[in-house]
Amino acid sequence: MIEVTHKDALTFRLDGDNKLLAVYEPDGDKVTLDATAVREILARQNQSDLFLDEKALSRLVQTYNNSNAGFILEIGERRDGEFIIKVSDDKMTAWLTMTPAYGGAPVTFDHIRRSLKEKGIVSGLITSAEIEAVLKEGKATDYIIAQGTPAVPGLDAQFHSLMPEMQERRPQINEHGIADFRNLGSLILVKQGDPLMRRTLPTEGKNGQNILGQILIPKPSQNTPFTSELKGSMFDPDDNDLLLSAIVGQPLLIPNGVMVSPTITVPQVNISSGNLSFDGTINILGDVMEGMKVYALNDIFVGGTVEAAELEAGGNISIKGGLIGNSDSSAASTLSMGGKISCKGSVSARFAKYVSIEAGTSIVIEEYSMNNQLTAMNQILVGKPGGKKGLIIGGSARAMMLIQAVSIGSDAGIKTYIQAGLNPHTQQQLDGIKREIETNEKNQDDIKKIITFIENNPEKDKNGLLDKARRTLDNLTTEIARHQADQESLLAEMSFAEYAKVVVEQTLCNGVEVRIGTQIWKAHEERGKTVFRLIDGKISFGS
Repeated sequence: MIEVTHKDALTFRLDGDNKLLAVYEPDGDKVTLDATAVREILARQNQSDLFLDEKALSRLVQTYNNSNAGFILEIGERRDGEFIIKVSDDKMTAWLTMTPAYGGAPVTFDHIRRSLKEKGIVSGLITSAEIEAVLKEGKATDYIIAQGTPAVPGLDAQFHSLMPEMQERRPQINEHGIADFRNLGSLILVKQGDPLMRRTLPTEGKNGQNILGQILIPKPSQNTPFTSELKGSMFDPDDNDLLLSAIVGQPLLIPNGVMVSPTITVPQVNISSGNLSFDGTINILGDVMEGMKVYALNDIFVGGTVEAAELEAGGNISIKGGLIGNSDSSAASTLSMGGKISCKGSVSARFAKYVSIEAGTSIVIEEYSMNNQLTAMNQILVGKPGGKKGLIIGGSARAMMLIQAVSIGSDAGIKTYIQAGLNPHTQQQLDGIKREIETNEKNQDDIKKIITFIENNPEKDKNGLLDKARRTLDNLTTEIARHQADQESLLAEMSFAEYAKVVVEQTLCNGVEVRIGTQIWKAHEERGKTVFRLIDGKISFGS
């Protein structure tokens, strides 16, 4: 036991449990002490390396200075160095946390080594020199002492297009539900034997190892083959991982492969050529004349103008020139559609007037839309932002997510109807369902009258008329419930309205009606740049 005596009888000693005790026995005058003085006494007696409890030290100073009675206080202890090694759940990392010794035995390399062995850590250890450096420091917190090697997965089979300009069959939609179809590209043709796509074989991964020495096997690479839907393409006879064109046609990217759509090219479509219908792509170098019909299972490309004709495609329709219908100026509405364009993809044209255009994704018009009926499931873009051309004058434009133009309406106040945030077909379907419900409800009333009459006049019930009437009433009730469910489903689609907007880059004229979802706003004066959207269920507009 170590004992230090202060001149005023304040004694420090370690008891049998390695606790540092301060013992005061009054013996004459005493000198006022503070924490620094106590530490100096401990240092002179080679006990400054013991652990001191700061609160207990403060209590010692206060008790000593304010009391003449004797006391014994525990103010610290001798501590050995301590450490703990934690292992991650995945057995890939081990961390060392270490506290220093206070007058006791320090943590040694042998302590660390034995603990690692007990935990089974044999792989990914830091070097002995690094462990010694940590021990010399005397303390550590979550120090990585062992790190496993993760397994490296191999590469799956990859598919590389050999024609970078090739179109992908699926439209690319951004996180806001809007796709940019301004640049639809031109018709790309390949001839028989042209290379289309290369498949690279999967590569093997690399095994890993956790800190317990256990081998980690990587996830097997996927040896994905070419798709079986390879219409119009074939494998190279000498290389089954090279895809070639089997025909002359238009290459289209599909998942894990390329299909080649057969293509026919004609100088123009008129009375001489007749109407065209083709299960592939049609490339028309010149114009499509009035009254003609063109159908393509895939895309239609027109190098000239379409005049009051009908075009239908399962893919995109791209027209370098314009779309011109015809109007009957003697008609009350002065608007009579003489051209109809419809496709499941996108429609692009330089200009359009007096036509009906319906697209499965987008409509893109470079210069102007005049007195047209435009319907797109995604967006309608007229003109380019910052450009001077890009007018929507008269007619209607309906799209789910976005309608954008440089200017909408005209100085003459021509009625122009703009609708966004609603499936363009929803209102028609809702109107149809409403008519069906009204008809069925009227029939219900009629049947109920018949049932009431027969119940009051049983002698009139011949050939089971009452039972038939009741069955008819049940069927009508079921039909009405079905229509009401369809109605609720369609109304739910209107939730898209909160994401939809109408963008006018320069001028919005009098006579324009804007509808977003179920909300309607009418222009009674000219406005400049305006963006319409729904905020809290109401149409908001600003620049």
